[in-house]
Amino acid sequence: MAAIAAASAGSALADSAPAPDPFAKFAADGSVVLAVQAPFAAQGGDVRLSVYDKPETFLEMAAIKHHGPVNDDGVALITLNGLEAGEYAFVAYFDANGDGKLNRSVLGVPTEPLIFSNDIKPKLRKPTFDETKVDVAPGAVVVLTMPD
Repeated sequence: MAAIAAASAGSALADSAPAPDPFAKFAADGSVVLAVQAPFAAQGGDVRLSVYDKPETFLEMAAIKHHGPVNDDGVALITLNGLEAGEYAFVAYFDANGDGKLNRSVLGVPTEPLIFSNDIKPKLRKPTFDETKVDVAPGAVVVLTMPD
């Protein structure tokens, strides 16, 4: 599920203090960190990320493209420097074969694990920017969790 980690630290400890955010230490001043959880990929590989900033270009022309390796914990930490506060939609996929592109079946269905922000899982249509947009600000950590 996509969430801004600071807002989803959710569960309370015995003294009602918020649970520590495991990704907060990676947020740097002025940058946004995407923590893409891909537990099935703990043996390595790359996560590819597209960032969209407008409904008109959503899924057509990314404002930013980035990638990062999956660490031993099954998490790819991708730092986006200079991302201004605003609404963004994030799309990430695990590049299972390392070819740098999202592979699809003959029907156009992605064959590599894919996640949209807000955990949107479209069935018979593409998701919209409004469904996937997330408010972010510098210093935020956005967590995306890929399905198995």
